[in-house]
Amino acid sequence: MNSLVILGAGQFGRACFSLINTEFFRIIAFGDNSPSLRGTFLKEIPVLSVEDAIASRPDCILIAVSGQERSDALLHQAQEAGFRGKVLFLQNLRQLLDIRSAVLCRMADRLKAGSVPGAIGELGVYRGFTAGKLNALFPDRPLYLFDTFEGFSSQDIKEETARSCSFAREGEFSDTSEQLVLSLLPFPRQAVIRKGFFPDSAEGLEHVTYALVSLDADLYAPILAGLRYFFPRLSPGGMILLHDYNNDRFRGAHQAVDAYEAESGPLSLVPLCDLHGTAVIVKPF
Repeated sequence: MNSLVILGAGQFGRACFSLINTEFFRIIAFGDNSPSLRGTFLKEIPVLSVEDAIASRPDCILIAVSGQERSDALLHQAQEAGFRGKVLFLQNLRQLLDIRSAVLCRMADRLKAGSVPGAIGELGVYRGFTAGKLNALFPDRPLYLFDTFEGFSSQDIKEETARSCSFAREGEFSDTSEQLVLSLLPFPRQAVIRKGFFPDSAEGLEHVTYALVSLDADLYAPILAGLRYFFPRLSPGGMILLHDYNNDRFRGAHQAVDAYEAESGPLSLVPLCDLHGTAVIVKPF
């Protein structure tokens, strides 16, 4: 069995911990440059400085941060500390493997096999990457796309701040447009763009039922509004792919689920082990 140090104790490093095959790797430490994390434990594994983690003489290191520049900097730091073993890059694995999209395809297969009726929806479209997959998986169904296309609103940011949910900024994720999203859809005629602040943007769609929804609004208020709108309108057997449920960057997603369950009762929710803490919600038959 190979000993392994994970360099990077942030969201991705913690998510990687659950994905490591412990039949082949024994995690002995996290290494991180944040002074606030040193001396703490994640899943009973110590968080050390990068140099101290390398001093534990691991067989392998996993560099678990996003971005090539940050990955290269951590590799250089590890080599300066004397590491000469095997190096794994999360950046490369992310490009190769996509757990969330694979689950989305399986969800689509299940819905089609069960002939679950309804439209497809997405709240939080951003640049249309998931919308394109949904459109390709369900080319014969309407695709309702809800987004401001202007990034996070000041109203939602105020709620985030009041609840200490995240450090999101007004206007974040604004580098998009309706035209950009439509250009990525293989069947754009099926798309119904609903631009504006949610749930106001759903006005007039109270009659629509849904088979599958991607709920990727990141923040507490729109996610709670999304659950209130979409879940009652799911067909029996329908599903919601909820992004960020176990994401430490956007803690409002989990809080929104807790709030909705307090209002309406427990949800049939299954957490996934992808890097962003996705969950699947199923409406019982």
